Amino acid sequence: MMTIRTGDEPVAHPGGKGQVFPCTLMQERLWSRARSNRPHGLNVAMRWLVSGRLTQDVAHRALQALVDRHEILRTYLCEIDGVPKQVILQRCPVKLRSIDLTALGAEAAMARAEEIARGEATDPIDLGEAPLFRAGLLRLAPDRSILLITFHAAIADGWSIGLLLAEFLATATAIEGGATGSAGEPELQVADYALWERELLASGALEESRRYWQGKLRGVVGTRVPGDHPPVGRGGSRGEILSLLLPAELSRSLDSFASRHGFTLYTLAVAALALLLNRVTREAKIVIGSQVAHREEPSAELLVGPTVNLITLCLPVDSQASLLTLARLAADEVQESLLHQNLPFESVLASLPDGADESLHAVNLVVHRSYSGTTETAQARSSFNLVSLPSFSSGTQWDLTFFLIWRDEGWRLAIEADSDLYEASTVQALLEGWRTCLEALVSSPNLAPVDCPALHSITPRAASATTIEAPALQVGSDREPIPVHDPVRQVACFHEDGSRTPMIAINNRSVYYQLARALGADRPFIDIQTYHPDGPLDLSGYSFDDFATYAVRLIRWARPTGPYLLGGHCVYGALAFEAARQLQRMGEKIELVCLFDTWAPGYRESMSPSNQKRRARQLRTRHRLNRIEQYRKGEIGLKDLAWLPVLRRLGYQTPAAEPTEADLFAGRWFDDHLRDAAARHRPAPATIDTVLFRSAETLSGRLFDERMGWGSIVAGKLYLTHVESAHLDMFQEKPAADIASFLGPLLAGIENTRGG
Repeated sequence: MMTIRTGDEPVAHPGGKGQVFPCTLMQERLWSRARSNRPHGLNVAMRWLVSGRLTQDVAHRALQALVDRHEILRTYLCEIDGVPKQVILQRCPVKLRSIDLTALGAEAAMARAEEIARGEATDPIDLGEAPLFRAGLLRLAPDRSILLITFHAAIADGWSIGLLLAEFLATATAIEGGATGSAGEPELQVADYALWERELLASGALEESRRYWQGKLRGVVGTRVPGDHPPVGRGGSRGEILSLLLPAELSRSLDSFASRHGFTLYTLAVAALALLLNRVTREAKIVIGSQVAHREEPSAELLVGPTVNLITLCLPVDSQASLLTLARLAADEVQESLLHQNLPFESVLASLPDGADESLHAVNLVVHRSYSGTTETAQARSSFNLVSLPSFSSGTQWDLTFFLIWRDEGWRLAIEADSDLYEASTVQALLEGWRTCLEALVSSPNLAPVDCPALHSITPRAASATTIEAPALQVGSDREPIPVHDPVRQVACFHEDGSRTPMIAINNRSVYYQLARALGADRPFIDIQTYHPDGPLDLSGYSFDDFATYAVRLIRWARPTGPYLLGGHCVYGALAFEAARQLQRMGEKIELVCLFDTWAPGYRESMSPSNQKRRARQLRTRHRLNRIEQYRKGEIGLKDLAWLPVLRRLGYQTPAAEPTEADLFAGRWFDDHLRDAAARHRPAPATIDTVLFRSAETLSGRLFDERMGWGSIVAGKLYLTHVESAHLDMFQEKPAADIASFLGPLLAGIENTRGG
């Protein structure tokens, strides 16, 4: 809960000017940037077309009322004892610049107004002098004006501007009606927010989020679109914004598609942007920045001031998977990142190399349904109304910023680009390509990018070393991807504080404890239990690749980025291998896949019918010998050994009982669906280093390949080691220790090579 300051926190400014409070971390970052060699892109320049009679006096009095009400509008920043602080003045007169353009013709007046607006957008605002905004009223005609307000980003964000606009309109309307237009101060001010932010950081409540971001961003490099000009000497001083209005039919299709599949428009914007960047850069892993309002606290919803936070989204794009799968992955990534949005990005940057904010967020995304509050502006009781006009760039903080903004006329796409890097024609092509990707998502969700004709019009700007050619996947059904609903119930973690690459084991039961223990406390161990918590479900008809995609989503929930070390027992080893293949195609590093007594899918099915029968007979013989051994040890009785098999052959055995709740919870229904899909699967070769652990129970001979069918599939290194245990006993204490003794040096060598 966000609390209000008690009144004893502020101190007087040493010079007697106002009350001093800590800055928010974002304000501190903007302070540093304003004093750097790249002080551009720090203004938020807004303009509105005023229809009707808004007098200079009414507009000025309404603005002054806003300044009197909101502390942030009478705040400036200064350095005290080497630390930036915000200083709040008790009183701050506001100026409203008045420019009369009525003597010019209509076209000339509008051209001059745009020239003035461009200058207002780029002229710097001195952080040391309140108020940190400028306002002007450009008179085009007696009943037609343009209102300009340019804020420094240290005092306002998009959400705040929407609040201020609605309040300005209401206040001006009240003044026109004879009221004073004044109102009491709001319950929460930015100074309160800054104190709350610091208390939250000091409480330790965000340490889990800190670990999340540190792990996610370790070694990650942001996606960059190759420019038309070299970046040498660029300062971000020249920016240009291009935009296009989405057709009404496409806007309706986006809303309908999002509602039908449980997506947000933000998710679709992320998915479409990742798809565009994949097509343009040929990179399989897309990393972008995004701004979020960060107003989950109800008390912050009406706060005027900058609360916006930055998050980093890392999204793999598999050109062989359906667009609907891409949207699902985007939804997973967005949901997980938003769970950790309370940690200020500036706190994350403290643990990253200098300049990481620019390298991570070379491409940035902003989505806002009412960026300037325009839909609330047309009020019949007022003598005027305001309609937002496209903004001019104040310079750029990032190479490219993509906007999906709701305006009065509908959803509008826009891109703000660094003009020192990109020509206008390039930006226009990116804008149209983004629209194409949105259209493809809603019109062809079951097509893979490589099979979608509309996407072929988006041409790559440069090849990338991370592009990995992969054989085409088998096409599954047009059904929805297997849903991920509650990964918390499906992921078990051991040794979470370990520093080495986590071992991620895919299995339907938690049997890996002894192995996790044997590998040591310095290696985190993550057990992905793939049974679906909403099951049993009808998963018939899903391909093995569909199951692998489901596993990848769980893996990325547990560990968003690589490198990856995967493993699985029996058929789940094959699932781990296919998940590794998909992750590799997404640009992730796969260090090793561990197959625990896993036959390659299709090995048995590719045999001739006679060989399949011979193989089955040998397996039955081995099974009978095992049952005799169990009888000798007293593990089963004579009835189980002799009579039940006879009754089964004669057809007299009582049918098996329905599965119990415990059986269903253990996921046996999921096992059956997965084995059916594996029987139909024929894996193509993949360059993935793999180690095969073969139990002593596994038969040998002509029909039982020593490498269990993986020799022709693993195009990377294939290690083979034997484990003295039965198939189901591989993770008992002794065999688990043997497995760990083999893996330890192998993994150390892999990690030392990577580290070197």
